[in-house]
Amino acid sequence: MSGAQAQALRADPDWYSAAEALIEACAYLPTPEDRVRWLERLCLSLGDALYPAFLHVLCCVGEHGDPDAQKAVADVLVLALQSGRLPSGRHTAWGAMHGAATRIMGPIEFLCAWHAQPDSRGQLNASAFDRAARALIGLVSHSDSARQLYCAKLLADAEDPLGGAWSRGTRQALQAMVHAWAAGANPQRAASDAVDAFLAGLRQGEGHRVSILGAGGISPISLLQSRPPLRKP
Repeated sequence: MSGAQAQALRADPDWYSAAEALIEACAYLPTPEDRVRWLERLCLSLGDALYPAFLHVLCCVGEHGDPDAQKAVADVLVLALQSGRLPSGRHTAWGAMHGAATRIMGPIEFLCAWHAQPDSRGQLNASAFDRAARALIGLVSHSDSARQLYCAKLLADAEDPLGGAWSRGTRQALQAMVHAWAAGANPQRAASDAVDAFLAGLRQGEGHRVSILGAGGISPISLLQSRPPLRKP
């Protein structure tokens, strides 16, 4: 995924308005195909360098959207998953030097790699990962179909030792995350259990150190407590 023209992020992005626009497009564009294409165009316009900005918007919906708003977005992600068009970004493969080899990753995988296998963006610290991943997994969990499809995708990735995207320790942590996520009773509990399982799996991995200090790249979620909940228009 790469944009035709480089885009620049404003110094103070309006994440709330961007999340509102995402919800409106996912809820009210005329056809399912139109909604998936809108997501594709959004990611293409941002390009790989600003893919974290797209994640930031998804996390904003996941953290501040009401259930109807989150389900509208999750339903479009189902369609994207089913058609192999999940908005994705590039992250350096495990063991590659200076981004020499990259892998295309969807939103949840990208967050996991950003934290567990940092590249030139720097590492997403544990507290930022915890908050962002809970928001994103909670969002996807508002559609049972999206949860099932995403769990199957992640499990296939985690069980592929030849793909080159993940270290053995990260693959084991992904497997633990998938099993916890699939068993979750509701979106919030499922997200909490999944993130806890992933972080615990990393801590058990050989030679992996979880950072609790600074984050690289774009901060995944802005604090929006002063704004009203995001609702489906």
